Amino acid sequence: MKRIYFDLGVFTYWSEDSLDNRRLISKSGIIISDESAVNEVKEHEEVDQDIVEILQSLHEQGFNLNICDSASVDEIKQVIKHYEISGYFDQIVSTTKVSAMAKTLTKLRAKDDFFIFVGTNEVCVDAMAMCQIPVVAYGEKMPEILPKAFCKATYPLEIEDQVLTCHVIHSLAKKAIETKAKIMGIDGIDFAGKKVFASKLGQYLEMLGKEYQIVHLEDYHRAVEESYKGEDPVEAFYFNGFNNDKLIDEVLNPYKKNGSIDKIVYCLDNSGEAFVNERHYQLSQDGLMIIIGCMMYREPLIRFFDMTVFMKVDYRESEHRASLVEAPIYGIDPVELYRTKNIPAQKMYVQRHDPYENRDFVVDNSNFHRPLLVE
Repeated sequence: MKRIYFDLGVFTYWSEDSLDNRRLISKSGIIISDESAVNEVKEHEEVDQDIVEILQSLHEQGFNLNICDSASVDEIKQVIKHYEISGYFDQIVSTTKVSAMAKTLTKLRAKDDFFIFVGTNEVCVDAMAMCQIPVVAYGEKMPEILPKAFCKATYPLEIEDQVLTCHVIHSLAKKAIETKAKIMGIDGIDFAGKKVFASKLGQYLEMLGKEYQIVHLEDYHRAVEESYKGEDPVEAFYFNGFNNDKLIDEVLNPYKKNGSIDKIVYCLDNSGEAFVNERHYQLSQDGLMIIIGCMMYREPLIRFFDMTVFMKVDYRESEHRASLVEAPIYGIDPVELYRTKNIPAQKMYVQRHDPYENRDFVVDNSNFHRPLLVE
């Protein structure tokens, strides 16, 4: 079951984004700022309609919606009745004690359940931490709660984004832990959002008490003269872009053989002249190594992965993201280089190896605010 718990503060809080929208009133086709709209909201204690739409959307997507708050059950029922949203909620959890709330949530949670909390109630937030339940901070006390939260939502629509993102990440983390995976791969074309996604996954694993370390394939790039060896720069990058042998010999084979690793590896710097970039890999027997990179699901790397994830993004979207990277004052335009070398090489990879086939998870990251699992 997919369960979401909200505190009452979510329904009484109006984000700056929502208040700005209320300030804009159309009169004779002219948009003006009107403070009376905000005052009207406060006087009548209306609920933000964007919140109502999100409740409806999450309900339609199969999420079980509930209230978790330190207020009394009668007070909670009175508030949600006043806002005319009672029909969305199946359950109310109410207590002023952190330990009691954590105990109740633990009893309610089945092995395969996904739980998430939205709000800033301190009793609830502390109880969620005890239960290893992610918190989306949204409400008046967001600045104080944020250090304890998994993520934040600054406006209503972002609540849904964060909930759906957490659900995808939960699915991957759960699979990795249940299968006792030692090495997970996150593959995808450049600018697919692999680094950001892996960072969120790592944060989630840390919340669950799972040791992990992220390894970047780009740390094992070859010198430029190697990457461009031959007449065709696309094929040169496809075959010689990364020093897979170094990664295998110095990291993957020792880790696989010993089941753990505590080693410093020196990688090539960006100038391609010296192995001076220090990388310290340290994982115990229970650790998970997450390798992120492109064109990995082929020999010689494919045999090392216990779990595979492919990040799906349209080439045009990745090129757009590349265009947002600040270009150097001198040298080759990175967008042009990406368009003429990286994209053709990665298209060659997809045609030859079909990275979608036999993957544990395919994640559509076209909207990096809301990654979606591809069935």
